[in-house]
Amino acid sequence: MMLKPVLVIKDTDSTVAIRARIGEDYSEHEIQLSVMLGYYADNDLPVIENLIDLFETVIKRTINDVIPHDNLFLKYDLITDDEISKASDMEIHLIEVKADDVLFRLDGKILALKGFDSDDGYSEEMPRVLQRVEKTIPTEKKMSFKEFAKQQRELENKN
Repeated sequence: MMLKPVLVIKDTDSTVAIRARIGEDYSEHEIQLSVMLGYYADNDLPVIENLIDLFETVIKRTINDVIPHDNLFLKYDLITDDEISKASDMEIHLIEVKADDVLFRLDGKILALKGFDSDDGYSEEMPRVLQRVEKTIPTEKKMSFKEFAKQQRELENKN
C-alpha cells in the first residue's frame, strides 16, 4: 500500500508554515510575514503578487525536499477584495497539488491574509474578486560546480 503524501498549510499573524509529509519523511518551511512585508515595502514592490509567488515557491521547495519532481501542478482559488494591485485582503484556497503525477492530500488548505495597505484604502463594501489559478511550475535544473567548471574549460579550449 502506497502512502499518500500530505501538504499542510498553517498561517498565523506572523508566519505561514508549509509542511509536506509522506510516511516518516517530512519537510517544513516558514514564511516570516513581517520580514517579507518590510522587504516589499522598503523596495516598493507589489505585496500580494510577491507573496503569492513566494507561497508557490515555498510549496515547491518543501515538496521537492520530500518527493523530488520535475513539475509541480497547483490549482487554487485566489480571492481578493479588489484587483490584485489594489487589494488589502487575500485568501488562497488550495484545490489540488500534484508533484508530477503524485496527488497530495491537503490539510489546512486555506491561507488568509488581511489588512495590507493599499493606495485606495480598505473598504468593507468592496466586492470579492475570485480568480481560479492553475499553474505548472517546472523544476529548475541546477548545475553542480563540477559541471560548471567542466563547461568553462570547454569554452576556454574553444577560444
